[in-house]
Amino acid sequence: MDQRVLVSHTAPKDFHGTHNWNKVCSSIASQLPLRNVNLKSALRNATTTVIDLNVALVALESVRDDGVSQIPGSILEKPLLHLYILYCQDDDLETYRTSLKKEVKDWHTLVTSKKQPEWLILQIVRPPDPSKTQSRNVFKFAGTVQSKLKTDFNTDDRDRVVQLTYVSDNANDLIWAEFFNKFKEGISNAFANAISVRREEVRRSEGQQAMPGWNFCTFFVLKESLATSYEGVNLFEDALYQYEELESLFLHVSRERNFSWFGALITPGEGDDSAPLLSISKKPYRDLILANTISVFDFRIYILSRRCELLAKMGCLSDVPRKVATFLGAFGKRLFEIEAHFPKFWIESWIYSGAITAVEQCAAWQRQYDPEAIDKAAVDSGNGELLDLARSQLEVIGIELGYLPKEPPFSIALPKRTRRASLAPANITISSEDINAILQSQGAFYDIYIRLTNQALTSYAEGGRRKFGLKLHGALAALDLHRGNLAKALSTFASLPAHYAPHFWNSLESYMLSRALDTHDLSQKPRDVEWMHILLAFLKAFVEHRGADMLVPTLAEGGKEEYGYLEGFVKALKEASEGSENETKHPDHPALSVKTEMKAKLAEDRDGSYLDVTVKNHLPCDFPADEITVYLQGRETDRHRFSTTVEKLSPGKTRLTLFCPVPASGLFLVESSEIRAGKLLLQYPQRKTPGKAISQHQVVKIPPDPLALNVRIFQSRKVELDRRCLSLKIWSGRNAISRLELKLSAPSVTFRYRDAVLDEEAEKVEFETGLTLIVKDLGKDKAVGFSIPYVEAAAVQNMRIEVEVSYTTTDEPDLEREVHLVSSLSPSLPVSVNVQDWFRESRLISTFSVSSTTHQHVRVAETQLIVPEAIDTIKATPCAIRKGTITVTPSQPARFMFALDSVAGPVKESLLFIVKYRLLREEVAYIIEDQVRATIDEAKKSQDIRPIAVANLIESLERDSSWVPMYNITGEIEVPEVKRSSTEEVAEVVENAKQRLLEYRHPESPTGVWRELRLPVDVPVKAIVAITSLNLIGTPFNPHIGPDSKVPLYAGQPISAELRIHTTFRWGLDQDTSRAYLLNYQIEDMTREWLIGGLKQGDFLAKSEETHIVPITLMALHHGEFALPKIKVDGQLGPRDLTAGGQVPPSVETYQSHSAVKVLVLPRGGRSTFVVGMGSEFDA
Repeated sequence: MDQRVLVSHTAPKDFHGTHNWNKVCSSIASQLPLRNVNLKSALRNATTTVIDLNVALVALESVRDDGVSQIPGSILEKPLLHLYILYCQDDDLETYRTSLKKEVKDWHTLVTSKKQPEWLILQIVRPPDPSKTQSRNVFKFAGTVQSKLKTDFNTDDRDRVVQLTYVSDNANDLIWAEFFNKFKEGISNAFANAISVRREEVRRSEGQQAMPGWNFCTFFVLKESLATSYEGVNLFEDALYQYEELESLFLHVSRERNFSWFGALITPGEGDDSAPLLSISKKPYRDLILANTISVFDFRIYILSRRCELLAKMGCLSDVPRKVATFLGAFGKRLFEIEAHFPKFWIESWIYSGAITAVEQCAAWQRQYDPEAIDKAAVDSGNGELLDLARSQLEVIGIELGYLPKEPPFSIALPKRTRRASLAPANITISSEDINAILQSQGAFYDIYIRLTNQALTSYAEGGRRKFGLKLHGALAALDLHRGNLAKALSTFASLPAHYAPHFWNSLESYMLSRALDTHDLSQKPRDVEWMHILLAFLKAFVEHRGADMLVPTLAEGGKEEYGYLEGFVKALKEASEGSENETKHPDHPALSVKTEMKAKLAEDRDGSYLDVTVKNHLPCDFPADEITVYLQGRETDRHRFSTTVEKLSPGKTRLTLFCPVPASGLFLVESSEIRAGKLLLQYPQRKTPGKAISQHQVVKIPPDPLALNVRIFQSRKVELDRRCLSLKIWSGRNAISRLELKLSAPSVTFRYRDAVLDEEAEKVEFETGLTLIVKDLGKDKAVGFSIPYVEAAAVQNMRIEVEVSYTTTDEPDLEREVHLVSSLSPSLPVSVNVQDWFRESRLISTFSVSSTTHQHVRVAETQLIVPEAIDTIKATPCAIRKGTITVTPSQPARFMFALDSVAGPVKESLLFIVKYRLLREEVAYIIEDQVRATIDEAKKSQDIRPIAVANLIESLERDSSWVPMYNITGEIEVPEVKRSSTEEVAEVVENAKQRLLEYRHPESPTGVWRELRLPVDVPVKAIVAITSLNLIGTPFNPHIGPDSKVPLYAGQPISAELRIHTTFRWGLDQDTSRAYLLNYQIEDMTREWLIGGLKQGDFLAKSEETHIVPITLMALHHGEFALPKIKVDGQLGPRDLTAGGQVPPSVETYQSHSAVKVLVLPRGGRSTFVVGMGSEFDA
């Protein structure tokens, strides 16, 4: 319905119809449509701005007079605004008074008498002529024509007179601004007043529903006039709201079964089944409504058409397909209730044609109404649904005609009803060309069905709803299967389930998979890997939805429904997998699930552990499995495999125990589970999520096995700086090992297995070295140790060593166990050694300080300073011989002193310093091991419990260190409270061992295994050793004082003394005994004790084994006991050295032989007489 707002216009007789009149009307028309007009919206109860408003200028003479009509029409059928245009200069009052005023007044009287008295006067004036001089009479107060118009006709507060200075060739739109503002204001007011009157009429009529004589059709026409009025001014939402209210009222009337204002439900006419659904011109709907003869069928279609057209104008075209589909589905059900009144397939033809024509109408509206503002994807999506609806009608027809099988997916659209025989008269026929072609030819049906399906697929794809198009692909595949195109059908059926699964279309997914399996068998293709994947996908769909909505065949046996169809496939799956060349892996299949217990159990009688799992079979039949495997992931590459063999897994839960022959302990994540059936491997990985707490993963704890094979790596027992080695200890535990192969690996480290050496205290065992270390015939509960040299490419602070051990036992010769261990080895030693040297004439005294570099206590058995046999120029003798073991702590080092006596000449080779030590915890562990072993032997029990008892005792000692001080002194080990043991036998052994440890004492000589630190020690070199002495000779009263003399010395008394400096070169490298060195001596300046007379410092030439003597005089400055001054001797560069270019003086070590001498100085005693005058007579 194309409507425009009417505005009447007229002018004085002498101006109307002239050339200027036409030019003014053309100028006004050129400014239309109006932009941004404010109109009042009843729906929003506010003012709405209409962007474009279509306005038409009509001559006032062409407007019919208002009359009383029984058929209400739109308020836009009459002009909303009346415009009077007069051409008169503003100062031409005479012309206005004599002729124009009467004509304007007659027009004003005419328009104000109408129902919509909105009017506007436009005065056109010419611009002033600049060539003529304007004369102005200031005493003339007559006014202007514009003021006269306002005075004569503006009876209210609104100004309806506009003056316009018009020039025909002026293209400036601003001159029209005031006029069009008044123009839009007048239209807005007129529309508001008119719509208010019409709404009041509608409200009054609606309130009379219960009164006799009220007619729904009459009310419909009245209310529709309101909708068409809103539509004419582009208030589409308000117009749509009116039709929604009308439909709501109609539904209310239909529920009351009051159809007296309508004809029959439907009066089918020629072409009704194929007529365009959304066309309102195909029938005289308005006349039928006014005559109260419109059928419910036509009435509903008319309302639907009007609503859809308004939605399209609003830009909501995407809602149209949805409303059409809803209407066709709902009203189609109503028509099927009276199916017998139509020819066969007439209703299907109507739905089919309605959907097709609605899609065509949407395409036309999309081109007509602002395509950029329309959501094209949503429209295409809705069109796809309509085309899909039309396609479903073809499926219904095709099944009944025998063109399609009565099975999914075609039967999904088949209504659950029985078709009634047609009683329709012969003049009612199907007019749809497509349906008639289908009824006549099966080939035409297939062509139309495929074409329509492809159209729907295209619409779904362009609408972004590809998943809805997937079921159509399935329908095409089913059609190919029905028509014998097996290869094409199989390809489509196999590819579609992957697209259905994410959208949870259970029925379609299961059906497509089932059809793919059936098609595979029909095509007589071998059951290969592709077939297995299809079957696994089918089982997945079945299990995930518990068989609900599953379109699969079933067999009834014995009165009970069985999934025989499913069971046959499961058996065939095992057979197909066994015939496959390669393994087929399938992850996360829901048919089976594996749940592990959180704690494993030790095998106890052999290395390894058991893990209980629960396997749940979600299928209603047995699953023929061969092996169940669970993989546990530990630190880094530590991975363990638990497995067991089975024959089948019954429906429901099956509890199994899996075994892992590799000894391990700690916490492990469940990495994955596997169920093997032939060469089919169902895998269930437990994926690790970054940032996910470990508690949220499935964790298994494996307890430590104290009797399992154990390999330990620690520092070599003999540490030499020029040779890198590590010690390796292998304990067989409960196993009698027939063959063991060990390999070590570490970054930037090469291990030399060929140079491996068996420890001296170890039992003899057969072993081979090469690329690995191989040990043979290692008995039960036997330990063997090796020292393996290695070479580092780069120095590291901490060496990470991976140990790979594979071994077989005599009890299980066919089972090879592979153990992967990781150990860390620090190159740093637990002890450090510092040396301090003191030179004497022929003796060197060296003090070795041994301290702990860690927080642990270190036990030192002995130290040795060994002179190589090739050296005969020096002898080493310990200064003190200690008995027993010394404990060294970080705060309490141990010192060992040795005297080196030089026989002749310097010593250029290195000596060897050896420290025998072990950590306190190692020593205690050895003691506990021996005492527990003795306790078990005494009790005549099995040594298998020894590791458990030892571990309990060591754990208790680690918790409390209060026993350490007493142990260091006596050797007694007072074990704190021990955690309760798992068995009474172990508890008894632990208690007896505690008593033995309490009675234990340190042996007189160290026993057990000790470590050795072998350090090369260089004899220090000193060019000159100067032995100084300060000898007292005599006093004035005692000229000769012997060494043991008791001559008293007094303060202030001069004492004769001599300084003796003896030099020796035996500790230097220069063996030239005739050479002399220039030395300088200095006597310590003790100004508070001694006054020194003589040469306190000076130079002298020193030769080997010669003495330099300097006489001096000493005087004690006060009494007391104090030491003699010390002498400092330094080397100097002599003339020979300067001539030879030498710039380094010889090194000199000074030994103060009198450093321990102290002198007792007595206070000086005596008597003096003084004469003091006492006074006399002469003094006066």
